[in-house]
Amino acid sequence: MTSECPTAQEAVLPWFTSQVKLGIRYGLYFLAVGFGMGAIYGIFGGLFLQPALFATSLIGIFCLMNFPASVVAILVNLLLALFKKSSRPVYRYFGLSLGFALVYLLFFYVLHVSHVSVF
Repeated sequence: MTSECPTAQEAVLPWFTSQVKLGIRYGLYFLAVGFGMGAIYGIFGGLFLQPALFATSLIGIFCLMNFPASVVAILVNLLLALFKKSSRPVYRYFGLSLGFALVYLLFFYVLHVSHVSVF
């Protein structure tokens, strides 16, 4: 997957889709690392699951707080596109942020459905 910006002749949708897939991959990495760090902390304290889920949830909250900022950025960028002054890195930022949001929304949904208490 390339992080290069497409030229005017190339289609933008496949490039944006690759950015979302990259965001999902990075989100899964963050999910695994957060769970691992919380689990290591929990092993020393005698608990395993609660600290791991708490660490993952905390990272997820911050990732989900970033998503509205990327929505505002993409809306401003689309407004600037009307005047031919848009910036392609904003599209990449939105794609990566969307991937992270999808991963962590799914994580929180699984927590909700499984009735696991983190606190």
